[in-house]
Amino acid sequence: MEAGIAFSLTIAILLAYYRTKDHKLKRNVIIVSFVLGFIAAIISAVVRSIPNFVNRTSFSFWSMVPLVISLILIFIAMGLRKKISKDKLDLYEKIFSVIIAIYIISSFFYYMPALFTQLNSFVYYGESAVSTMVLFRVLGYIFGILMIILSGIAVYNTGIRLKETQLKAIVLITLILRGIIQLNVIVQRLYSLSIIPRTRTLFSIIAAIVNYENIINIVVMAILAVAPIILWKQNVKVKESYRNKAELRKIKSHMRNRRHWAQFFLALILISLISLTALKQYEGREEALSPPEEYQMEDGMIVVPLEVLEDNHLHRYIYHSSDGVDVRFFLIKKAQNSYGVVLDACEICGPSGYFERKDEVVCKLCDVVMNRGTIGFKGGCNPIPFPYIVHDQKIKIQPKDLDAMSYVFK
Repeated sequence: MEAGIAFSLTIAILLAYYRTKDHKLKRNVIIVSFVLGFIAAIISAVVRSIPNFVNRTSFSFWSMVPLVISLILIFIAMGLRKKISKDKLDLYEKIFSVIIAIYIISSFFYYMPALFTQLNSFVYYGESAVSTMVLFRVLGYIFGILMIILSGIAVYNTGIRLKETQLKAIVLITLILRGIIQLNVIVQRLYSLSIIPRTRTLFSIIAAIVNYENIINIVVMAILAVAPIILWKQNVKVKESYRNKAELRKIKSHMRNRRHWAQFFLALILISLISLTALKQYEGREEALSPPEEYQMEDGMIVVPLEVLEDNHLHRYIYHSSDGVDVRFFLIKKAQNSYGVVLDACEICGPSGYFERKDEVVCKLCDVVMNRGTIGFKGGCNPIPFPYIVHDQKIKIQPKDLDAMSYVFK
C-alpha cells in the first residue's frame, strides 16, 4: 500500500505535467510505457523469487540506477523547457517522452514486484486456505490495488486541470521528495560496499531517510492534496465571460466536473492517509524487545557459554561502552556449531532492534524476517556483525570491538 500509492501518485502527477502538441505521441508513450512496465515488473518479480539466483540487495541497487538517472534528466528537461526555441520543440518533446518512458518503466520494475509477491502471503504456513483471515487478506489486497489505481486516475485528472505553473511546482516538490528516497537506495548500497567513505554522519543520514520513508510519502500526499484544493477554489465562482445562458450552463458544467474530481481525490487522499497512519500504527503495534541478559567477564573479555544458546532463541545483551553508550547485541544459534554474534541493529534500519516471532527473527522497524543462516553476514537487512571467537565451549568478545561500534546506537 505504501509503495504502491506513492508510486501511483508520482507517476500520475508526472503524466499530468507531461504535455505535448502531439496528443497521439503522449497516448502512445503512456501505453507503451505501461505495457513494458508491467512486463518488466513481472520479470523483476520472477527474478527476485528464485532462491539464491541473485543478490537481492545488489539487484535492488541496479534496479534503482536507471530510475534515478531518468529522474535527474527529468529535472534538467523541466528546467530547459522555456529555453527551447519553437523549431526545436518537436525534438525536445520526443527526447522528454523517452525520458518519461524510462522513468515509468524503471518505476514499474522497482516498485511493482512488491505487489506481486503479496499474492503468496494470503495463506500462512499451517493455516487453512478457507478461513476468515485469508478472506480478509484477499479483500485487503483487492482494496489496496483499487486504491492505487483510483488514486492515480484522480491525481492525473486533477493535475491536468491545473495551471501549468501550479502543476509544475507540485511536480517538482513531489519528485524531489521521492528522489531523496530513491537516491538513498543507491547511496546506502555504495556505503555498505565502502565505495563511498563510511562516516557516522552519513550513516545517520541514510538511517534517517530509511526510518522516515513513510513520513516522506505522507508529506508527498499532503503536497499533492494541495492540487484538488487549488482546483476547487478556482471553480467555485464563474469568472469567465459568456454571451448567453447556454454558455453559462456549459461553464458551470465544466466547473462542477472539476470540483467533483477535486472531491474524489481529496476523499482518496484521506482514506490513504488514514490507512498509512492510524490503521498501520494499529496493525504494527510496537513489539517490545526482550530484556537484556547477564553475561560474564573473564580475562577482560565478555563471555557467554554455548549451552545458553542451545534453546535456539535470541539472547540479547547490553554493553556499556567506554563513551557511555548502551551497545545492544545479541547471540543466536543458527545451526550445529554455527552462531550469529551481531549488533542489535543494521546498516539500513539503524538501532531499531530485532525480536522473535515464533521461530523467526524479525526487524522491529520494517518487519522483515531474517534468514537465520545469514545472521552474521555483512550487508542488506542483516544485523551488523563484529569479531568474536569460540573457545572452551564459550563465545568470547573483546569489549574494544563493541566500543568501536558504539556510534551505531548514538
